[in-house]
Amino acid sequence: MSDLNTRGFPDDLLDARRELHEVHAELHAMQAGRPWSVEPSDGWDDSDSGRWSASVRPATEGWAAADVEAYRVLQDRARELSAFVITHTFWTSVPEAERADARSKLIHATRPAPAG
Repeated sequence: MSDLNTRGFPDDLLDARRELHEVHAELHAMQAGRPWSVEPSDGWDDSDSGRWSASVRPATEGWAAADVEAYRVLQDRARELSAFVITHTFWTSVPEAERADARSKLIHATRPAPAG
């Protein structure tokens, strides 16, 4: 299976994995544009605690309810797509010893090109 490319995967599997990449990108974008905590928090500052790994988090009112719901919907879709990809019948046609490599090739074959 070392010569496996996108032509070796079923279209529905390729489509699902591509969509999963897109959903993960949307989840990351939502996280990047929102407060660090979904829930309201007073935050903390233990930078002078003497610990080797101190952390500081500002107070936050958390995410808006609409953002929490939108994020949940994306997480649910990511779980659905992951389950579809993982349990696809195609994998039964791949010798067990080659499945990890084939799954990796699927991920790389469907990963979007870097923006730039």
